[in-house]
Amino acid sequence: MKKVSVVIVNYNVKELILACLRTLYLYHPDSNIEVIVVDNDSKDGSGEAIKTQFPGVILLENKFNAGFPKGNNQGFELANGDYIFMLNPDTEFIENSIDKMVDYLETHPNAWLLAPKLLNSDGGWQLSAWRYPTITSVFCESFYLSGLLKKKNYADKNMDEIFEGETFSGAALFFRRELFDRIGMLDETMFWIEDVEFCWRANHQNYTCLYFPETKIIHHIGQSAKKNYNISISNQVYNKVKFFRKHHSKFSTAIIVLISGMHVISKIIVLGLLSPFKRVYYLKFKAYLYTFPRVFNPPKGIT
Repeated sequence: MKKVSVVIVNYNVKELILACLRTLYLYHPDSNIEVIVVDNDSKDGSGEAIKTQFPGVILLENKFNAGFPKGNNQGFELANGDYIFMLNPDTEFIENSIDKMVDYLETHPNAWLLAPKLLNSDGGWQLSAWRYPTITSVFCESFYLSGLLKKKNYADKNMDEIFEGETFSGAALFFRRELFDRIGMLDETMFWIEDVEFCWRANHQNYTCLYFPETKIIHHIGQSAKKNYNISISNQVYNKVKFFRKHHSKFSTAIIVLISGMHVISKIIVLGLLSPFKRVYYLKFKAYLYTFPRVFNPPKGIT
């Protein structure tokens, strides 16, 4: 059995995933690591490039865009490792991060999930740890008041020290395979909040999740999102509604629906005024129009 299974879901970011794989193998020339790439019907030649340059990678090529949570679950089902590393294709290694995380979990049996420190493309620190979503946090994030959310973003913590946290970015999550047996895999009905929901289940069943700045990984954030604004914007909005429906009261969910509806309407107005001046504004304007009805009746999967 392989000790670590690295699972990467790719969608039309060929150059980024090739860089990710190059740095992964550069710092981890270890036969105990298997790499599984699930490609969600990319049209940029990602699959062929991976086969040619990295023949040792296990490549599953979907004939449709299955989405991030389902794609990861497909990879998890193929995985043989004692540990799972859920990794974005727009990441790069700058050290032997996997070895460091394996060593930590093998010497700390009460820890179940590690979230390495993420860095921006320029090497600066990237926010990747949050407390659970609340009505207040959703409101502030919807109306440019995120500066009021310092506690939610762990401003009260030293980000150079290991600490137990509530939720972490799914760009890089390292955990014991056995966690699947305890809490299940990713919720495939959610997208853009599946990492938060996964950490919620782990924490609420008393499996310790840690922010782990003992190793760092570069994350070129948001590259796949630019490929399809309809999917990225709509799912970011209405999956918050789905999260609250699953884990909170009907009253709280109704408040989130109201906030999300107001948020989308404000975006439609502003982007509608700006859309004649720049194509990206026009594309986002259309995406928010597409999103509005889905706030009130979110689909089960990605649409």
